[in-house]
Amino acid sequence: MQIDLDRVAKLAKLHLTDEEKNKLGGQLSSILDYVAQLTEVPLDSTDALAYMTDEKNVVRTDEIKAYSGERDAVVGAFPKAAADALEVPGVFNH
Repeated sequence: MQIDLDRVAKLAKLHLTDEEKNKLGGQLSSILDYVAQLTEVPLDSTDALAYMTDEKNVVRTDEIKAYSGERDAVVGAFPKAAADALEVPGVFNH
């Protein structure tokens, strides 16, 4: 299967080097060939609703529970806390 890797990279907003294109081109082609094998699975004798059941979601009502003080122990054991909350490093650059 021939894939226009430059177009795929542009759609995915990826900037690939020539080395990455060579490596990923072969891998992507292999993956798509493998997935294409799904079209060979015989589905004629499969009932579309074979796995449907009469089961319903089991939900429970919210219950208010008494405060046990565990939160204070967790916040106290954390390396950095600010205003009674856990302080973690940021994940986005400004």
